[in-house]
Amino acid sequence: MRTIWYMGVKTRLTAEIQAAVARACPRAGSVLDLMSGTAVVAQTLAASHRVVANDVQAYAAAIARAYLVHTDPLRLARALDVERDLGAVYRENFAALLERLAPAVALEDAFLEAHGLSPDAADPLAGPVFAAPSAAADLARARRGLPRDPADLAAAYRAFALEGTPAFGEVADAPVSGPFRDAAALFARATVEARRVDPRARPYLLATVYYPNVYFGLRQALAVDSLRCAIDALAGPLADEKRAHYLAALLHAVSVSTSATSHFCQPRGLSSDAEVQAVLARRALSIPSKLAAYSREIAGTCAATRYLPGNAVLSEDWRRVLGPRWGDVQADVVYADPPYTADHYSRFYHALEVLTRYDYPVLKTVDGRLTKGRYPALGARHRSGFCVRRQVEAEVTDLVRLTAARGAALVLSYGEENGLLLRAWREAGCSAPEALRRLERLAAASYGDVSLERRPLLHSGQGDSNHTVTELLLVARRPRSARRRARRGAPACA
Repeated sequence: MRTIWYMGVKTRLTAEIQAAVARACPRAGSVLDLMSGTAVVAQTLAASHRVVANDVQAYAAAIARAYLVHTDPLRLARALDVERDLGAVYRENFAALLERLAPAVALEDAFLEAHGLSPDAADPLAGPVFAAPSAAADLARARRGLPRDPADLAAAYRAFALEGTPAFGEVADAPVSGPFRDAAALFARATVEARRVDPRARPYLLATVYYPNVYFGLRQALAVDSLRCAIDALAGPLADEKRAHYLAALLHAVSVSTSATSHFCQPRGLSSDAEVQAVLARRALSIPSKLAAYSREIAGTCAATRYLPGNAVLSEDWRRVLGPRWGDVQADVVYADPPYTADHYSRFYHALEVLTRYDYPVLKTVDGRLTKGRYPALGARHRSGFCVRRQVEAEVTDLVRLTAARGAALVLSYGEENGLLLRAWREAGCSAPEALRRLERLAAASYGDVSLERRPLLHSGQGDSNHTVTELLLVARRPRSARRRARRGAPACA
């Protein structure tokens, strides 16, 4: 199972997590993945357990839904056909956007060719999908205007991408000129405000006006919007399951094609010619072809898995899941992988969240100007107490306490070196071994049997080099709470 690009993805720990779940409750029939992220753990556990996956972020829940919730995975796999399912609406939406943006898309194609790249480059697993080459006259005109000197060529692209590409402005309309001059209406505040009232108005244009030459190339942005439109328009047999499937495939495609680094925290500044080449290499990728490739992978993974009945996906704050939503969960084991650091994940994956919700959110401004990252306003972004130093101890304590109160065993993933709670304790004077003992004592206040395991891993994140980190797995059994959930007259995981 290939995942989206994601900080802290647990692909290399799935075997250890499976074993920890078995130790936590050997007779467990169901597991709650409380903060499911990429869904790699939920999908792994689904081969042997009923799984409920939850994540407060809508994009993560969308990915989990594609893997876990189906009436018949084999039937769905046989019914999928990207051309038949998405082709007509995709082309209609793409053509409506291209009508205003053809000269600009042709100029981008010319820049890609001049840097030795093929525009709309197909994924080898899927081949060309929905290819729409620029008109020969537009492309020839764009080629004639490009400089031949490599340094001048890179400078020209830098000017096109950073200065010459308009984007929706939250406070005032952006100036529109050059190859974008026919597209002023697309970028106008009035257009976006109308979409906020009716997000399903066509053509879909959120990525095209929010993120052009920011996180995606221009052609890619048109493709993202057109795919999103086609996914929403699906109808007929299995329409809901197909929508979930193709949305997950689109999120995968967008994740590995972003021209930022491996997330959406900040767009690249194109400060060097080498960076221009690296960004263009990403912007050359075909989003429809990537979607088709990931569609095959997701369908193949699901078809090869024998799921137990009753899987479900929630998108809630974790406290609600362990609180009023517990009746929808009733899990024997809770697996929790909370954020480790002070970095709020919503900042790193905000573009995926926006594309999932597709509601044209109000963007954050500072002194009347949009932020470089084009983030949604703070009120629209999730902020986790696990990422706040003054809150993290209470969050971990409550997580352990509330899980025990539900009578469930707990498996908790955490980072030893970079875990904010452990760091805070060390910085307050605890030695490293004492900080680990303190974590065990915190869990032992709610559980009668607690163990802590350590696993060194090579980690790379936010563009840095590989370095060794230690992943912790805390396994807590025998909840002390008297409110244990009984199954068939006896606690499943006492």
